[in-house]
Parts: sequence; C-alpha cells; structure tokens
Amino acid sequence: MMRSLKKILPAVVSLFWLNANALKEVPAAFNGYKGNYIYNIFKPASVAHPDGEVVGFRLDRKTVQETTWQTLYKFSTPATFNELQSNYQKAINNAFEHNPITAYNIAEVWPIFKMKFNFDSLSVQLTQQPMAMAFNLLLVDTTAKREVSYQYRVIQLKADGTEMGKYTSLPVSANDKFIVNKPKKSGRKITGEVFRMEWKAKLSGELPEVLLVKRSEGINIPFKRLLNSYSIEQKGDSVIYTLEDQNVSKEALYQYTITPVNRFGGGANVVSDTIQIAAVDSQFLIPKIFTASADSIKNAVTLNWSFIKPDFISVVNIFRSTAYEDGYKLIKSTTGYNYIDRDIIAGQKYYYYLVVNDRIGQTTERSVKIYALSQKSTKSELPSQVTVSKSKEGNVISWRDNAVDSRGFYVYRTNEVAGALKPITEMIYVDAKAKQNYTYTDTATNLSGKIGYAVVAENLSNVRSNFSTIVYVENQNTITSQPTLIDINKVNDGIFIFWKDETASSVAAGYNIYRKVGTGAYAKINRTLVLPLKNSYKDVIQLNDMAVEYKITSVNLSGVESSFSNELGTNQFEMVYPPANLKSFYSADLKSVMLQWQAPQSSVASYEVYRYVRGKDAVKIATLNHSALSFNDTSFDATQNNYYYLKTVGANGKVSLPSKETYKVVRDK
Repeated sequence: MMRSLKKILPAVVSLFWLNANALKEVPAAFNGYKGNYIYNIFKPASVAHPDGEVVGFRLDRKTVQETTWQTLYKFSTPATFNELQSNYQKAINNAFEHNPITAYNIAEVWPIFKMKFNFDSLSVQLTQQPMAMAFNLLLVDTTAKREVSYQYRVIQLKADGTEMGKYTSLPVSANDKFIVNKPKKSGRKITGEVFRMEWKAKLSGELPEVLLVKRSEGINIPFKRLLNSYSIEQKGDSVIYTLEDQNVSKEALYQYTITPVNRFGGGANVVSDTIQIAAVDSQFLIPKIFTASADSIKNAVTLNWSFIKPDFISVVNIFRSTAYEDGYKLIKSTTGYNYIDRDIIAGQKYYYYLVVNDRIGQTTERSVKIYALSQKSTKSELPSQVTVSKSKEGNVISWRDNAVDSRGFYVYRTNEVAGALKPITEMIYVDAKAKQNYTYTDTATNLSGKIGYAVVAENLSNVRSNFSTIVYVENQNTITSQPTLIDINKVNDGIFIFWKDETASSVAAGYNIYRKVGTGAYAKINRTLVLPLKNSYKDVIQLNDMAVEYKITSVNLSGVESSFSNELGTNQFEMVYPPANLKSFYSADLKSVMLQWQAPQSSVASYEVYRYVRGKDAVKIATLNHSALSFNDTSFDATQNNYYYLKTVGANGKVSLPSKETYKVVRDK
C-alpha cells in the first residue's frame, strides 16, 4: 500500500543523510499521472555551489529483471534564477498538483534559497510539486511503460565524473494500485448556479489524499480532467468525498467521476459511480410529440414520441388502460423512442400515456393521453346534416345518423378556425327514440370568439368515423385574457416590445399598446389594432435619459379590451455582463503591465479597471470608454504580485459582477 510522501520523505531523507552508505533500497519512487516520480534525497549540489566534492547527480533506470542500468539523464541543483525559472515552467506540465492561485512563485523562493543554497528554509514551499521538481528534488520519468516494473538509482557525481554516494529505489510500476473501495454516489444538490455532489465509500486502510476528478459536458462527450475544489472527510468507518462545481451552464447535462489516487496522480484503482446533474425545468422533459397508430393487419399499436431535451431522458414508462379516466397500468419501461404494443384485442380501444424518469432522478408529470384501436371493419359512416345554433342554455349541435351499425357519437370542439378538435363529450349512445336525429347543448362558458364543432360516430366494432363537417358559431362577447409582456429590446431608432398570448389566434381581434414616459400617465400609442397573429411591436421613439414603460391589452371581436398585462420598462431585462478572457502581460521593457480582454455580450457604456496586492483592498485605477479592449498599467507595484479584474458599466447604468482575475508576479531584479 502506498504511503503519503509528506509522511515518509522527511524520515527517508533524515535517515539517508545520517548514514548514506547504509542505504541500499529506499521507498523513493512512485507511479503518477505523467509517469514515475523519483525523489532526489541528496543535499543540493552544483558546479557553482558544490556539496563537498559533489557537483551534480545522475538518474539511472532498469527493469526489475535487468542487471545493467541505463542512464536517463544528468542534472544538478539550479544555481541561478533563470535556471530555476526554466525548470519551473517545465515542471508545471508534469506535476499532478498545481494551483496557480496558491502556488509559490520563483521570485518568492529564490531569494530564500540563494542565501545559503540549501533547503533548510524551504520545507513548506517544497511540498508543492512544481517547486520540488524545479529544484530537481523531485524527478520524473515520462518514458516509463505502464506494464513494466522499474527501479531507479540516484548517484552523486564529482567534478571528474566519478561517483560518490548512491541509493536505489524500491521497484515501482504504473500497475501499483492505491487500494480503496469504489466511491458510491450518495447525493447531489443544486444551489443557485453551484453543483454539489457527494460520494461515499467504506474506508480501507489509509485515507486518500488526492482525487482525479473528471467531467463530461453531455451524454456522448468525452470526460476531461477538472481542476476544482473538493474535500475528503472520514466519518466513522466511511470516507465522504464532496465536489463543488461553479463553472456550469443552465439546461446542460454534466457527468462527474472521481478516482482516489496517490499524491502524484498514480495508482488509480477504481472509478466512482457517475453522477449526472443539470439545472433543467422538468416541463422540458415531458414528450413534445406523442402519437399512436394501429395496424389492423398485424393487430398491433405503434407508439412514437420525441423530447425537447432528449439527452436528459433516462427511462420512458408506458401506461395503458381500456378506459380514458382510470385503470392505467405500466406495460413497458424503455430507453427508446417508440414501442409496439402487440398484446391487444381487436376492436378494443386502448388509451396510453407516458411518465419519464430523467438522468438526475426526477419523475415528470404524465404526458397527454392518446388512444388507438386495431380495426377489423371499415370506419363508421359520417354523421350528416351537422348544424349549430344558439340558445339561452348554450350552443346547440344537431346531426343525423344515416348508418345502421352506429354505437354512439362524440362531439368535438375547437376554439379557432381549422384548429385542433378536442372531445367535449363522453359517448352519446344511439337511442331508438331519437329516430336518427340527435342534439347536444354545449353549456361551457368563456369560450373563444369563434367556435367550431364536429361529430364523430363509432360503430359496433368500436371503429370511429372521420370528423363530420365542421360547423362554426360566433361568440362576440368572449372576454379575452390578458397577454404577458416578456421582453424589451432597445435599438437605435426605437424600442421593440415582445409578448405572448395563448388565446390570440382564436379570441383576440388585436392588441392595444400603452406607453408611459417618466412619471407621466399611460397613453395608447397604436392608431389601429395590432394584428392578433403578431407578438411584437416597434415603438419609434427618440431615446433619452427618461424611463419608458409599457403595458398592453388584447381586444375581442366586439372591441372590448382585456385587463392590462404586466408592466415592463427599458431598465428591465437588460443584464450587464463582465468582460471575458482577461489576460495580462509584461511589456518588453518590464515597465508596464498590459491587460487585454474581450467585450461582453451586453451593451457597454464603460469599463472599470481594478488592481490589488495581497493583504490590501482592490482599488479602481482606470475608467475606459466602451470601445477599449486593452489597458497599460504603468503604476503597478514592481515589488509585489499584482492582481487585476474589470467591471462593465452598462448603457442602463448597471454594473456587472467582477470579471475573472488575472495577475502578474513580481520580477527578480
């Protein structure tokens, strides 16, 4: 079992420096994310600053089966700032643990080291992998093959090339595993725009220190490593792994896995359960299309469906009944987009609906109900002489039945011309006393302005006819519902307003637009009704500093207005976003820090530039016009690390959140 380097390295180094010649094989090599990592536990040495006769080192390697050693490379402790800086840049790419925000930089560490050219005062800084690698205290072999077990030898070299002290590592292989139990998903939570996930596992031996976190941004999207904050906590005999991710988008599906590894990213043994999470409205998961078609030859019903967000769907549950209202039972759970129901009886009408389970554990409301019927006879004859008239009780629908095998009838209604017909009655059974003439009175209130009716017949084989002729009646007194304003958009020569109205095409004759400027009163601004098929209006108005607000009404066929919609003003629905991709560079003469950024996806009046150093508050150092995409800071503090961020001031006066920060480290003089 692997042990923490933080625990074993000081002991090994102390033991070696006390009695170097007594050591033969030491636990100084470990498998990791980019290869095998080997500790150089000798004191620092270089030609400029030797350790006695020692001026450098050599790293050798052999497989456990071989008897001869292969030299990988020679090296020494960095003797100059530039050498250490160069080593550090290379080390960043090979280190498993590197956080630019918390990492020590070379400008901080070099002055401490060069006072005595030893590691006595760098115990904290050298726990960071890139820094240990920059000082050649931690070596890496990126050419190691995964299936091979190696040993490494670190040798002290004199100026004449002869050897002094040496030690050999214990065997190490990429197949050495960090033994842990598989983390099982135990919870997930969305707070605002932050995803919080939790895994749990039984503790087996040593508590893991490090996780390899991976994220996929979709179902068929490859997983990539995610450098994010996480915690590992022991509770009793269990390990709790908690991960937070703030860099997420709404209505996107994310998948996460964690793998406990050693401190170098090696020893991956088990991958956790995959946790899927997304911030999505469950209404998007209800099928947008759900159809049923019967095949009388094969005596089967084929169901088809589709979704607005198909990537979020896990399981589709199909329910069926022989009655419309109740009696539904689950007949199939599937991950597909269709199902053939072969367990049916010809002549029996079947009703279906769907219930969906999504990938994050939600269960949706049921879908609409549909029906299908496997037919073994021809359709029933259409009802004839269909008419509609008005009475005090309601609209009276009349029809004549000319068929001899009718079982009953259904009356359908639509709230618009050529609109979808929906049933408004249960079966009206054939009655011999009616002598083939039937009526039904629709007593429903608050109907649309123009209402259509049709009648469907069903024969004794439970086969329905097509719709009869659709007959229409005007309802002049229908009061329209109020529309809803949903957005406002300012343009150069005016303002666009947008609304939605669920009943516009069937009830409304048009719309009236009302405007208020400043603290004035609302006034209607359209001379003629805005057509009912429209959902936007452009107000040509000279923009100034005064606030402009709108509300609208819908108007029915009799010219009666609805109640007012909600109100929207020009200061609403205009988000202000911070600049993107903020970067920083030193000028060629090192006398200024150059900032560059990209404009946000919102209107910009100006930019505010902020700077701070550790331990002090941020200060606004510049205000730039809306066209600026760069800034030169010549007043930065050259003796400290300088951190920068920007804010956007929108055209509406709102100020954005701070942008992502950038920073420049102090330069060594």
